[in-house]
Amino acid sequence: MYLPPPFSWLYDAWMAFSKLLGMVMSKIILTVLWIVGFGIYGIIHKIVGLFVKKAEAPGTYWIDVKPTEPGDLHRQF
Repeated sequence: MYLPPPFSWLYDAWMAFSKLLGMVMSKIILTVLWIVGFGIYGIIHKIVGLFVKKAEAPGTYWIDVKPTEPGDLHRQF
């Protein structure tokens, strides 16, 4: 589409402005959606976590193993 020079300048300026406006607005909108989305998720997660009973941690994570015969480990690889 061909436009005469004064209109083409206005069109180019408008396109540059709209690109800048789009970048700014997308950052603002995505930031708000990110904060609201994860904020609501975090709040719900905290509230649900208040009512869930947590399992107690064991005193140790060591597992007792039965002693093996000396020949059991022969050629283990």
